Amino acid sequence: MSVRFSIDDPKFRRFNFLIEEGMRLFGEIHTVDYIPTVQYLPGKLSAKNKIAKNREEMQQFYREVIDDHKKTYDPAVTRDLIDVYIAEIENAKEEGRDNELFDGKDHEEQVVQVIIDLFSAGMETIKTTLLWINVFMLRNPEEMKRVQEELDQVVGRHRLPSIEDLQFLPITESTILESMRRSSIVPLATTHSPTRDVEINGYKIPAGSHVIPLINSVHMDPNLWDKPEEFRPSRFVDSEGKVRRPEYFIPFGVGRRMCLGDILAKMELFLFFASFMHTFNITLPEGHPMPSLKGNVGATITPESFNVCLTPRPLINVNEKKHTQTSTTSSSSSTTASTATAKSSSSSSSH
Repeated sequence: MSVRFSIDDPKFRRFNFLIEEGMRLFGEIHTVDYIPTVQYLPGKLSAKNKIAKNREEMQQFYREVIDDHKKTYDPAVTRDLIDVYIAEIENAKEEGRDNELFDGKDHEEQVVQVIIDLFSAGMETIKTTLLWINVFMLRNPEEMKRVQEELDQVVGRHRLPSIEDLQFLPITESTILESMRRSSIVPLATTHSPTRDVEINGYKIPAGSHVIPLINSVHMDPNLWDKPEEFRPSRFVDSEGKVRRPEYFIPFGVGRRMCLGDILAKMELFLFFASFMHTFNITLPEGHPMPSLKGNVGATITPESFNVCLTPRPLINVNEKKHTQTSTTSSSSSTTASTATAKSSSSSSSH
């Protein structure tokens, strides 16, 4: 979207609040997608009204961004996705195919909806997954140490990890995958429906039935995973040290309607997590309880709020990009620690 915010920007803080609130509210009526009659129960109308107000404020925020893009739009310079849409809308007008674009629907409103989808589905799910990874690192410090040792050996202490390093970091990658399996932040996948009567394992499923993949149940099935309640990244690494993803690992859903952003999400999670582990040691502040594995149920499963103590690990030069498979190990950690509060939200929708 080519828009940068400072951490203290009140508009950015409000923006984050609206996303979190919207996903929490969406979780209150999410069951309507699976059981339509639930919408007639008391209390659902109030949630719908709150969602409508939330969406209107969000849409206004994006409209302002789009208006700013229109004022500074240069056909010779494409800055981001919004510019691409503006260019296509202008071309459609010039070519007389205005009514064909977006099936004749309001062009600007369609752009607003696309941006909402990208932010709500893309930003919130990544944030929630990273929060859960932090929870698992706090609860399994030996696994965090293995990740950091791998990063020090492969990447070194002279630069930050890059996406090119991923293929050489099976411990780091498998730790992310195990965190996704164990948390299953979207426990129910998109509803599917058979086009004809089918029979599976003796069960008859009529055409038109609603079929809801239970991702969390699959990820915690002891028939598929050895001791699924344990956090064990090594289950994703084969005897040759290669990362493997069994077909029953389905955090992004299944079938043709699975999450469209899985590839981008994997890259984002790796870069955030690897850079975080490369840069900081993470511990509990003295006297603080260990984060619970019990999550807050909304459109996604988010962890309860928790505090962490971040101790910087030394970097030498973060500008070098040349890949290094061997490097000196890190020196002792800095004694100066910073404390951060990781606040989870009852939030998000599909991936």
